[in-house]
Amino acid sequence: MLYIHRLKIISSFLLIVSGLQTLAQETNPLYDRRPVRFGFGIMGNSAKLKYTVTDNNFNYDSLKVIESVRYPGFGLGGLVNFRLAESWDLRTMLNIQFARRDMNYQFTNNVKKVAEIEATYMEIPLTFEYKSVRHKNVRVYALAGFTYRFDFTSDAETDRSDTKPIVALYPNTLSYDVGVGLDIYYEFFKFSPEIKLSNGIGNQLVPDDFVYASSLGRVSPKLIQFSLIFQ
Repeated sequence: MLYIHRLKIISSFLLIVSGLQTLAQETNPLYDRRPVRFGFGIMGNSAKLKYTVTDNNFNYDSLKVIESVRYPGFGLGGLVNFRLAESWDLRTMLNIQFARRDMNYQFTNNVKKVAEIEATYMEIPLTFEYKSVRHKNVRVYALAGFTYRFDFTSDAETDRSDTKPIVALYPNTLSYDVGVGLDIYYEFFKFSPEIKLSNGIGNQLVPDDFVYASSLGRVSPKLIQFSLIFQ
């Protein structure tokens, strides 16, 4: 009876060890050797504006404070990934992103004005990925590249006035991107959480003669993006 009990314990132990070894084995080890892969991404973002203030705007004596306010947003898109080499990939996507960042203006008479800047972007990023050596079912990667964006809701053609705060940005923008991510391999797909910083290149401000835009010298959008990518 004792012999049978010991045999059951040993058998259970061997089954547990065998299960752990199976979990530790690489899942789909040839996945990254596919020349082209397709997938989709779900994104959250935090948008803000980088800006400089002019010293010669016509309401300089009454305008005291300008600040950019950050808001959360979201997006989704489809991707195509091209294998370039053992550790290098080229990835492009077609995304729709919704973002918002406001400019707050405070004047000496305690009057506060808010220029609401909402954006609905169609964006096409082009990024290079450098991947580490795969460790079982996990590997990390770094990315860098550029993103073209077109804002369907740009205020470039919107009427302005002293009582209607408008800070308009040109609809076409270009940014440079840097980020890091983590590839996690499953039997039928690869899951990649990723964080990316996107900084606008150049000055996107549409100039006008009203204080809200004329008090600014240079404006470019900044986006911190967290993505869940499935391939």
